[in-house]
Amino acid sequence: MGIANKVLKEVTLFQEYASTIQHGDEEAFAEIHLAEIHCINAIGKLSQANVTKIAEMMRMTRGAISKINKKLLQRGLIASYQLPDNQKEIYYKLTESGKQLYDTHAKCHLKATKKKMAVIRTYSSQEQQILLRFFNDLNALSLKSNKKEKSI
Repeated sequence: MGIANKVLKEVTLFQEYASTIQHGDEEAFAEIHLAEIHCINAIGKLSQANVTKIAEMMRMTRGAISKINKKLLQRGLIASYQLPDNQKEIYYKLTESGKQLYDTHAKCHLKATKKKMAVIRTYSSQEQQILLRFFNDLNALSLKSNKKEKSI
């Protein structure tokens, strides 16, 4: 097996594993799906979060975000509101329970980032440049594929 095939195998394995990575605090995330916690994360980060802004940030459809938000509203993790001067648009904010999940998720990401950075620092600057180019190319390929799927 050539090096290119080995790299592809490892990237594929990483992608498969990344979609099932535990957050490190299984009890806090036991009843919530990955897309839901990422939606909570988006709402926590965005100013006046609405379906469109969340969908753009998460690279998902507005319909998918609406479904997720409906579940989050039912669970009491987010609340909806409207601005006095715009009764048409619905915005979302985190409840206290949602804020707790948001904070826990942020801590888990920080912990994971530190671990990944420790691995990255084992590579020389030149190797890091190659890694950066590789992942930029993969991300560009993914974005290109996603745009094609949406236009169909």
